[in-house]
Amino acid sequence: MVFVSDSFVFIFLPLFLLAYALVPSALGNLTILLFSLLFYGWWRFDFVPLLVGIACWSWFTGLWISKSFGRERRIALLMAIALPLLSLLCFKYANLLVESATSLGAPIKNWSAIPLPIGLSFFVFGAISYSVDVFRKTVAAETNLVIYSTYQAMFGHLVAGPVVRYQSVAERLKSRTFDPAEFAEGLRRFMLGFAQKVLIADTLAPLVDGGYSLPSPSSLDVLITVLAYTLHLYFDFAGYSSMAIGLGLMVGLKFPENFDRPYLSTSLTEFWRRWHISLSSWLRDYLYIPMGGNRVGRVRTNVNLLVTMALGGLWHGASWTFLIWGMWHGIGLVACRIWDAMRLPTIPAVLGHVLTVAFVMMGWLLFRAQDWQTAGTMFSGAWGVNGLAMSPAFIALVRPTEIVTLVLGIALIYLPLAEKRWPIVGSMARRPSFGLTLLLWLCSLWLMQSRTVIPFLYFQF
Repeated sequence: MVFVSDSFVFIFLPLFLLAYALVPSALGNLTILLFSLLFYGWWRFDFVPLLVGIACWSWFTGLWISKSFGRERRIALLMAIALPLLSLLCFKYANLLVESATSLGAPIKNWSAIPLPIGLSFFVFGAISYSVDVFRKTVAAETNLVIYSTYQAMFGHLVAGPVVRYQSVAERLKSRTFDPAEFAEGLRRFMLGFAQKVLIADTLAPLVDGGYSLPSPSSLDVLITVLAYTLHLYFDFAGYSSMAIGLGLMVGLKFPENFDRPYLSTSLTEFWRRWHISLSSWLRDYLYIPMGGNRVGRVRTNVNLLVTMALGGLWHGASWTFLIWGMWHGIGLVACRIWDAMRLPTIPAVLGHVLTVAFVMMGWLLFRAQDWQTAGTMFSGAWGVNGLAMSPAFIALVRPTEIVTLVLGIALIYLPLAEKRWPIVGSMARRPSFGLTLLLWLCSLWLMQSRTVIPFLYFQF
């Protein structure tokens, strides 16, 4: 089940909100937990025990960590992290390792591909951050299994984030009251994310798929395709994050913001402070800083940054292209640090913005390709091997609605810049009113009926 489906909008969500409103407040977390397991089981019930097992293990080892000292405490932390991490390695990367070994000549036969449980990466990252925070004593170990399991399994952010840390929701999980204004804001955020997904992301999806299916794309074919994917990915993922935040607010829980107008960045460093914020901060706090961060000399700092981004890229998917994508951004961030360290002239904001967007789009070209053959086809097309002008095959794929949506998506990206000159326009683009959001949501519902359900892009991560 996905958020942009009739089964969720007209059946699951109303039943959940009704049940949550009717039960005593003491049973609120249990209600969220049971509906979350039902939500996940709607996809595959056979993977529910895996999630339950990871949650129970993290809860138990959290108590173990909190009550132990010295060497035993470190062993408890290691055990707490080992099981969730092992499950991620097994379900997400075993197929990649086997395929790579087979391609190198390893005698592996009759291998059955292991299915990837949706949202496992987000689930595991939540468990690891909790264990580390208990070890660091930045959060107290949760003694109530239902409360901790609710944190782990909350369906709002379970499948595609944001990455929620226990300390950010601990207080409200234990005690919260209904706030009509907060519920209304949650509803607005949910409807806005829904509209972003259906009206923009899903409309651009066929254009992206068509562009990547071309056997000999031209430079302009690749440019338009990658531009469409740049918007498609943003409005898809930002839309999901907005819906997740909205669902949390409806039940009194505040999830972290995940995007802050990243495509307006004037440097790659700024881009990663604005894009997938919950993941960027997680990688910083639980990988980059423990490796030494920027406290270990210039060369080691750059190595730490490159390793962090490479592993962050591989986290996105079980393909070596994701690793290279992460290294691409790691090299870019290292270059930014070297530029600043050498005290080279500051790049003008406009030029910095153009260079940043171009660098990010080049990375998205590889990110979407997912295999070397497709990546090679797109890169060769980008360099003009198949000509510069739009090819007849691509022209046949493009529909007027997709071009209009492409232009609209670009306008929505840049409209917030107009807030100083045209406050009303800029404000509406940055934070649409409830009435406008409701209208967009109704249009989305109407449009959704004529399409098949398109899963969120980050479901596979």
